[in-house]
Amino acid sequence: MAVRIVVSGFEEAAKVIARIADPDVPQYLDELGGIVASQTQRRIRSEKTSPGGEAWKPNREGTSILFQSGALDDSIHHEVSGRSVEVGSNLVYAGIHQHGGKIIPKNKNALAFSSGGEFFMARSVTMPARPYVGISGANAAEIVSFTEAFILREAGDAG
Repeated sequence: MAVRIVVSGFEEAAKVIARIADPDVPQYLDELGGIVASQTQRRIRSEKTSPGGEAWKPNREGTSILFQSGALDDSIHHEVSGRSVEVGSNLVYAGIHQHGGKIIPKNKNALAFSSGGEFFMARSVTMPARPYVGISGANAAEIVSFTEAFILREAGDAG
């Protein structure tokens, strides 16, 4: 006498497991990049703090820090490449705001600029770092929630 065991429904479970084990990585990274870009823009527009929570140093003019024209905010984008995603800005001055540093004239003896309605000339200007790209604790929690929802959505699409 032989014993025969028939398992039904396993095929659907195997499809779900396979889909979770091999998610649509480019789609995930594209959506993740959009979320991190949005978090970065929110930091520039309203939060005015580094990813670590430190308030940015005020600017000389007393205007909205890193949002005078909105160009930096508008330039924040993400790019998926292979199995990674990068978020940032391609503006020439984006790095000095993120990292801080000393600005010196290239072809003249002094820098000429106006600030707060006054004209200045200086041999150099030191910009304080105002980090805007990065992941805060709240950002990380939002990313984890998104990832969990993405996996559940992927599992649902497999069924």
